[in-house]
Amino acid sequence: MWDLQLTKHWLDYFITSHDLLDNLNLLRKYPTALCKFTFLIWSLWKERNDCTFNNASFSPFRVFHKANSAYHEWQTRLQLDYHQLTGTPITTLNSTSPPPPSPPIMVRWYPPPLGTFKLNLDGSSKSSSATAGIIIRNSEGISISACTFNLGQTQAFMAEAIALHKGLQEARRLQIDNLLIECDNFLIIYAVKGVWSTPWKIINIISDIKHLLNLFTTWDIKHIFRETNSAADWIANVGHLIVGNMYIDPTNSQRLATILCNDYSGVTLVRRGS
Repeated sequence: MWDLQLTKHWLDYFITSHDLLDNLNLLRKYPTALCKFTFLIWSLWKERNDCTFNNASFSPFRVFHKANSAYHEWQTRLQLDYHQLTGTPITTLNSTSPPPPSPPIMVRWYPPPLGTFKLNLDGSSKSSSATAGIIIRNSEGISISACTFNLGQTQAFMAEAIALHKGLQEARRLQIDNLLIECDNFLIIYAVKGVWSTPWKIINIISDIKHLLNLFTTWDIKHIFRETNSAADWIANVGHLIVGNMYIDPTNSQRLATILCNDYSGVTLVRRGS
């Protein structure tokens, strides 16, 4: 039985101990305890990131319940894998049936209203380079501008901020007045909206972005799931193959043309992220 008070004792013991290696060696003798402790540390790490980057308040109860849930989900997954490999009925592995799976979350891209344009953007960071990708579409889902930029070496959130800046500049060049913006990075969205304090590395570019947004008659920015941001993601990844920037014609790329067609047709995708 995974007890909350026992979890607290574990954390207190391991944090205050001067010989962590000995403690880990002790846990290796008890595989179940080591497994639970691993999930507990992982949940604690995720809670720390949530507090640091999302301004969430720390909750030991949330850490415990997430670790407990992840552990039992993993146990169920092991049982199902064993069942599939051996053909053994799942009832022989566990007296209780696993809970029914949650229904999948279906997502899709939506075209903007008539007279409004939509900017989708994405940043990509690999070991050798970082890139930005933008695409602007009208209410019929037709691309009126798509461009990729190789930014050299920089961090992913910086690439996302530059992608937004480049996209707004392109929208102004096209004399667009009404703009909807979709991005899969909460940090950039909340920094623009003033919900979160802006990291110092992008404070100047966020300031320029806010100035550009004031030039539009109407605008809005919102989060979009990565699965429905495929066009911008594909364009951003092309940037790793070039130097500088490049405009992309969708008619010259079967893959991008297919993505745009699926987006406008309302093809739904399964949300796989958490």
